[in-house]
Amino acid sequence: MGFSTGKTGTTQAAEGTLATPGAGTIWADVKASLEQALPAEDYKKWIEPLRFAAEIHGAMIVTAKDRLTLDRATADYGRDIQQAWARFDPRARRVKLELWSRIPADIRSVISDPWAEPKTEIQPSEPVVAKTAELGTMTFDTLVVGPSNENAARLAEHMAGGGAVPTGVITFYGPPGCGKTHILKATIARMNALNPDCRVTYISAEEFMTRFVDGARAGNTQELQTFVRNNDFLMIDDLHWIKGKQKTERAFFGALRSVTSAGGRVIITGDAAPGEAVGFSSEIANELRGSTAVEVALPTLEMRRHIVEMHAGLIARTSGGFTLSEAQIDRIAGAVPQGGRELTGVLNTLLIESAMGTRAIDEIMLERVIRRIAGEPRKPTLDDIKRSCMEAFNVTKTDIEGRSKRRTVVVPRQIGMFLSRELTDKSFPQIVMAYKKKDHTTAMHACEKIEALLAEGDRDMAADVEKVRAILHERLSRPEGNS
Repeated sequence: MGFSTGKTGTTQAAEGTLATPGAGTIWADVKASLEQALPAEDYKKWIEPLRFAAEIHGAMIVTAKDRLTLDRATADYGRDIQQAWARFDPRARRVKLELWSRIPADIRSVISDPWAEPKTEIQPSEPVVAKTAELGTMTFDTLVVGPSNENAARLAEHMAGGGAVPTGVITFYGPPGCGKTHILKATIARMNALNPDCRVTYISAEEFMTRFVDGARAGNTQELQTFVRNNDFLMIDDLHWIKGKQKTERAFFGALRSVTSAGGRVIITGDAAPGEAVGFSSEIANELRGSTAVEVALPTLEMRRHIVEMHAGLIARTSGGFTLSEAQIDRIAGAVPQGGRELTGVLNTLLIESAMGTRAIDEIMLERVIRRIAGEPRKPTLDDIKRSCMEAFNVTKTDIEGRSKRRTVVVPRQIGMFLSRELTDKSFPQIVMAYKKKDHTTAMHACEKIEALLAEGDRDMAADVEKVRAILHERLSRPEGNS
């Protein structure tokens, strides 16, 4: 992998480049330096009892167990500690001496008492690893990569191969069903294959919350502490589950800090970009905004087609009679504009409807299953399409119906006209009227331009069109009157 734990040594990135040492390592170096510089009795009485706790709000917290030790260490040796830390820490972070009992209880419960004797039944050296056998088919081999997830997939493969990343926290964000969990589990599978000793923990935010609440009620969060601490990689799926849960957020913040301060990495998935994630505490919000943030969008039409084709092939391995024609694959990919979850839902339902592949899948069966999974959306109106473009590109009704020639307005307008021609039976004159234009050639030109770009393989345009399709589908799925 190219990574070793920050508690016992320097974290080493790929190709021999040294990254920031773990905080535990730095503190050990600081203590060794002070032991050489100070009288033995003073060191033993005032420095040796101190313990490194965690990084909180950008400060490296060194704790004392009692008030006398804290006051004496702060007054007589605070400057020496800070100067020594600065020599060993490439980031020159600030050191804060604090009384252990003053650290918030939720954080203390996760990072645990630094003076406590380790319990014999706990084996902290044993990695808590999500094993490949538990990951199912969610590997890089079964991940369809395209415009909507390429950056995230490449970063995940880079990390799985031991490559360095610029921050201790990485955030993959996007709507449900876009493949964020697949990327996490594929990363774990690759890490397990390349370095079985790498300590990787995967947990959903919902499970984290459940374990924290259960442990708090029982008065013992040691199991959660053991599960999330001392990892090279801690992966938290669907972070939005815990927003607004103040105590759980603080426990998670402590877990995050305990991993990153020791040189590990925390990989998070969520449903919103860091700058748009609301409802979190200021500590969590700041961590998200300081993370490496990568968007994962819903798959494009071509990606959806590959997803259907791949999963149909996986099903056929165990149910040999299960086959789909090219036209049926196209129909499923076009009718279900969401993510892989809904697409595989259609396929799994078709498997049951076809009596495990013993009956041929005909058009009637296919349409029945598509309606069951994707619903029966109403036919779009010109206004539905126009409003979906406005939402996708964050433009106003005045903008899209106005005379502006700015690209940020022209592109949404042209996509709206293109989809209006494709998805409705309206004529060019009717389409331009919806956009307050007079000449029907405006709509003709828009359709020709979008069609040409798509035919040329313009990935940005394909992603923009698919984004509008997804919003339109969601709009049409709402009850009448709520669109």
